[in-house]
Amino acid sequence: MINDYRNRRYYKPFLRNEPVVIRSSNAIQELSEASSLSQRAVYADIFGFQFTLSHDEVAWDPNEQINLRYRLFARAIRINGVPQIKAIHPWLQQKAEKMLANKLNTQLTGNTERPEFDEASAAFYSETVKLMGAFQVTPSFMKNRYVYSLVTHDGRATKTLFNHLHQALASKDQPEEASQGELEQLTMFSNMFQASKESRYWSASLLIQATLGIWFAASHQPWINLHFVFLELCARPEYIEVLRAEVANASLSGKTDYDRLMQLPILDSFIKESVRLNPLDKMAIRRKALKPYTFAHGGQHLEVGQIACVPAWDIMHDAETYPDPNVFDGYRFVRKATATKDGQENKVNGTGFADSTKEFPIWGYGSKACPGRWHASFVIKLALVNLIERYDFRLEGEPSSYKWFWETFQMPYESSKVLMKRR
Repeated sequence: MINDYRNRRYYKPFLRNEPVVIRSSNAIQELSEASSLSQRAVYADIFGFQFTLSHDEVAWDPNEQINLRYRLFARAIRINGVPQIKAIHPWLQQKAEKMLANKLNTQLTGNTERPEFDEASAAFYSETVKLMGAFQVTPSFMKNRYVYSLVTHDGRATKTLFNHLHQALASKDQPEEASQGELEQLTMFSNMFQASKESRYWSASLLIQATLGIWFAASHQPWINLHFVFLELCARPEYIEVLRAEVANASLSGKTDYDRLMQLPILDSFIKESVRLNPLDKMAIRRKALKPYTFAHGGQHLEVGQIACVPAWDIMHDAETYPDPNVFDGYRFVRKATATKDGQENKVNGTGFADSTKEFPIWGYGSKACPGRWHASFVIKLALVNLIERYDFRLEGEPSSYKWFWETFQMPYESSKVLMKRR
């Protein structure tokens, strides 16, 4: 226990050693794609997924690296899922009008009238975050299933979700037109089921486990990004009327058409600039070495267990790429591509929030970039448009800071208050 305090494992159990920082363009590509460098293992260390995503029927192996997983996610989320956003938009708009915070649950599973499922979904996310915090203040020998059972009520939410989703899978084995409504056929869960039917690798429990991992990611990053974007908008009221005018021009019969919602350049630029200055993690493309690894062309070397990452904060504050990088410019990405000082084309002007580039690495990069980034972009825009159209809002008082830092992560204060009035 004394050594735990001395080497800071009470506070940084997943960063006992400084990470290896990767900066060169070729190495960033290699970092993202290398099969022996695991994103899965990194976030198991941080969030304890080996506990929260395990079930009596299937354990969660943090070191498993199976390309079948990436192929399924790409097919179910990016290839099949993105075109379906347009079709599911009317349901999400209805949910947004009732309660913005609940709409993503519909997008993932289609469960809109099951209170037990909804409560378990919310508890699963909050308990996973609480477990992460608990593991930060317990010694190494206590980072085990006993702490997990105490924090999560013996995994009650996870068991509830597994039971509900097992029932949903059983119904999907019936003729599709008899077992699924139109909404259910548009969900990620349905996409993953359909994409995995011919694979012997994907058991029902393994498919549910993967779905819960996606659920956690979808409950985490988009909403924290939305929180920061909304706070930036409250702090910069000069943009509110500009965005309202842009939204008004995109409206059809009082409703915002999906295609036009996704083609609001000023809104997209404002969101991207807000996230550039408020990234959830100052590091990106985190990977853990599962075996010794040396980057090509005489690059850096990683021992087993070492973590490598990309300095996202530094990249997104590079004055060569982002002129006046510390100044908020909501129009930064609306402008067409321009030449830099050395005559090269500026690669970020004219790019979109959901674009995965080395200059904006929050989504990852390459073939393993976040496949759900278009969905995240959509729900953030849908929420903001509903807020902008329906409410006047401002920050209560003038807080000196609206975010706090933990290691390389930054989070919005829950105490930040926004005063809202129906228009």
